[in-house]
Amino acid sequence: MSVLPRNQIQSGGSVEGVDSDDTYGPRILIACCLVEVLSTVLITLRFYCKLKRARRLWWDDYILASAWLFQTCDVALISINVGLGEGQHVWRLSRGVLSTLGLNGNVSGTLSIIAACLSKTSFGLTLLRLTAGLTRKGVIFLIVSMNIALGLSALFIWLQCDPPAKAWSPDLDGTCWDPSFSFKYGVFSGAYSAFTDLVLSILPWPLIWRLQMETKEKVGVAVAISMGVFSAGAAVAKTVQLRYLSRGDFTYYESEVVIWGTVETAVAIMAASVPFLRVLVVEAQSAYARRDGVSGGSGRTRTRGAEHTDNAAGASEVVLTSDKSPYDVESSQITLRSGEAMLADEGREGQHDGARRLTNITNAAVGGI
Repeated sequence: MSVLPRNQIQSGGSVEGVDSDDTYGPRILIACCLVEVLSTVLITLRFYCKLKRARRLWWDDYILASAWLFQTCDVALISINVGLGEGQHVWRLSRGVLSTLGLNGNVSGTLSIIAACLSKTSFGLTLLRLTAGLTRKGVIFLIVSMNIALGLSALFIWLQCDPPAKAWSPDLDGTCWDPSFSFKYGVFSGAYSAFTDLVLSILPWPLIWRLQMETKEKVGVAVAISMGVFSAGAAVAKTVQLRYLSRGDFTYYESEVVIWGTVETAVAIMAASVPFLRVLVVEAQSAYARRDGVSGGSGRTRTRGAEHTDNAAGASEVVLTSDKSPYDVESSQITLRSGEAMLADEGREGQHDGARRLTNITNAAVGGI
């Protein structure tokens, strides 16, 4: 990810006291490919859970898929750069290779920033369906301001030199901005990116904590929705590494920025996908309960999301619970007693708003949107 112009890069020679054979190449490949695989698995499971339950896809799904696509292209380009010499010290590479790496680095940095913007925007859109009033306006402000801040960062990569090619071909005539400006803005945009992740992660907690459910269930839902704090941590780590780029050995010191930039986006994609995997947990629990109920032979069995109880009077009672969420049971139950159907709606007129809010949150947490 380019932050500073590379018009002062010199190849050849070495620096005293520095191991010329040291290279970040293998670490870059391992880290970037690992998080790419993990994000691919989780986003695939997200779409599987939604489509399996016949849930329509919304804008947050399409935007997150776009983020994954840009990230995949970025990781592919990073792999090419490592093959060219990314991660090695700059004096070990020829001017031609440095020029190619400079251009590829600008393209890679642009892809990384776009992927980060899209992944955070996707999660923000998901939260818009759970919030209202000032909180909703706050989410909208964060989404818009974050896109502006990171969008300018991507734009400055190409505008920092005139002509733009001078950023990766220092022999060209032209001028470049003061490197300190690019560095300072890079720190600002990285810090704001981390701030956005952190705020979006903790926003759902007060809303979830007011719900009528067990504390452990509240914590489970809140943690699932708040995995973006790890993306914020990666953004901070990336921003801290920017200070080393001013040393000029960009092919070596840029490696940590590349790694943490990729981790930031990949973790954001994973964080946006984890809440929807609750469906798999619920289904696994239901399958285990059915198997345990059949083998136990007790008077209480659970089959296909239904609990069957033989009461003391010999009457048969079946409570049909929605496997969509373990929490929706509180708002709707269908009880069949002695062959007569009776609808037990705990969400009476005075509780309709709370029930709708509960349904919205648990839908988001388990992939029901």
